[in-house]
Amino acid sequence: MGSLWMLAASFFFALMAAFTKIGADAFGTFELVFYRQIFAVFVLGAIAFATPGQTLKTRYPWGHFKRSILGTMALLVWFWALGRLPLGTAMTLDYTSPLFMAAIVIVLALRHREPIEWKLVGCVLLGFVGISLVLHPDVRSSDFTAGLIGLSAGFFAALAQFQIRQIVALKEPTYRIVFYFSLIGTIAGLGGHLAFEGPLTPITTDNVVPLLGVAICGMLAQLSLTRAWGGGNLLLTSSLQYSAIVFAAVIGLLFFDEPIDFLSGTGIAVIIFAGFAASLETKRKQRKDADIARKLQAYVDQSTDTDK
Repeated sequence: MGSLWMLAASFFFALMAAFTKIGADAFGTFELVFYRQIFAVFVLGAIAFATPGQTLKTRYPWGHFKRSILGTMALLVWFWALGRLPLGTAMTLDYTSPLFMAAIVIVLALRHREPIEWKLVGCVLLGFVGISLVLHPDVRSSDFTAGLIGLSAGFFAALAQFQIRQIVALKEPTYRIVFYFSLIGTIAGLGGHLAFEGPLTPITTDNVVPLLGVAICGMLAQLSLTRAWGGGNLLLTSSLQYSAIVFAAVIGLLFFDEPIDFLSGTGIAVIIFAGFAASLETKRKQRKDADIARKLQAYVDQSTDTDK
């Protein structure tokens, strides 16, 4: 289910990017972040208050604060990089988060003396190769410092995603995790807009549709992303995160007349293959673990019968 939730999150993120592209002429960057996040604050807050048994009170405020700050930093650094780097380069740097997640998994496995799932690590690396083919990053010498700063967006995103997993393990519900992230993002988006872009843009019938699209798809994407990182194999989930680029390419072709050239098509094929291979490897490992568990249980049952 974690894999399916990541595919859903990737689809909604791609849709959100499409609405952002439409609304970028009317709204500033920080302003879009603000409206995207405040919508989730109101909707999730209203659902929590109206649903019996649900509450926004938490016993883990520090965990929510860390997740929200890391996620907001990743978002703001990425937007900063978008203004200073070629689009393909900035997008590629943002999608280094699965690589950082793979590094975190390897370090934790070495620390706990557990086996490293090298095949899944390879799938994550292969997916990043596909991303690079699709986005055509171009890092010039003058962009080196900005590139290093932009690279930190992927690092912060990986830390935020790992923090999500830790909060979910504490039995915190998805809506509460997304609510506090959205609350911090609302404050950062509004503060950044007022500081750098001036007063808020009036909402009219001409610009409300893309704004609602960004807000609704952003909230659904965060809910799906939180569910995805809360369970399942971390490396498989990281590999499937690249599927957002595939969805975005298809949406660009269908709605924005953006052609897919040979190099991009090859990259999309590589991303799909990497995700498929990661899924097969995860299923194989699950079957192997299940067989071992059954054999152990059979041995225990046999020993118990013998003792009787």
